[in-house]
Amino acid sequence: MNLQGMRALVLTAELGSVSAAARRMGKRQSQVSQWLSNLELDLGLTLFERTQNQIVLNAAGEALLPSAIMALSQWDSFQGAAEVLALQGKNTLVLGVENYIPISSLNQAVVLFCQAFPKVNVEIISDSRDALLESFKTKEIDLVLVNEDLSLAQLQWGYCRVGRYQDVFVVSPDHPLAGQVCDGRELAQYRELIWGRGEMKADILDVGFSSHYCISPDLPQLLTLLGQLPAYSVLPKVLVQYKLDSGELVILNLANELAPMARFTQLFWHHGFELSPLGKPLLAELKVALNQMI
Repeated sequence: MNLQGMRALVLTAELGSVSAAARRMGKRQSQVSQWLSNLELDLGLTLFERTQNQIVLNAAGEALLPSAIMALSQWDSFQGAAEVLALQGKNTLVLGVENYIPISSLNQAVVLFCQAFPKVNVEIISDSRDALLESFKTKEIDLVLVNEDLSLAQLQWGYCRVGRYQDVFVVSPDHPLAGQVCDGRELAQYRELIWGRGEMKADILDVGFSSHYCISPDLPQLLTLLGQLPAYSVLPKVLVQYKLDSGELVILNLANELAPMARFTQLFWHHGFELSPLGKPLLAELKVALNQMI
């Protein structure tokens, strides 16, 4: 069965005439009429009521029209995916982001990429550094964003040190140390609330001054606990800025932390990705977006 005949059916029904359908398809009216006749022959059904000046769907045509529309939609989707694979090599791009990095910092880059490549699927995965790098090495992930670790710079990968975000010690405004300049010994008396994000073992997490901690993978729960306990937490400032603005949390001032605590990030990709039709624009947008992190 000719797909052109099915498309002619849908367009003739939509536009109300064979001549209009022919103009939309960029074909001669006689060609479109022939496709419609061939479609009826293939189906063994008459789909239109024809008069000298008009052609309209009959009951059989009306009944089959929704299926024809769905079939064409599926074909167009299939054809679009094939075009993406032919021109760009893949139709899904996977970006891995290490736990704790503010993933919202990627929003602008993802929006621009999706607008530029509407037929390419985007998967953003958040996981531990080790899990992401393992998937990256086996090429399950196209590029990965992790917290800086100089030992990770390897020549077999594309690499860029890009962006940073600020960590802050935060407490409830009712915390005994709020508003003071304190040191680590004073802070050690209080429980640390740790945002686990999938790395739930204390021996692989950065536990700070206190030997007493509570680990939670859920940031909203952790922020609620901060408001109810004499505890502290170290979190990306961008994720708690709204709590700071509302006065629900305050930044704790430490005597040994006189400068902002900046965490730098690294971006890794497979060689050749930076030259591909997908990789080149995405890397450019990510670099711009990540350099705007605070």
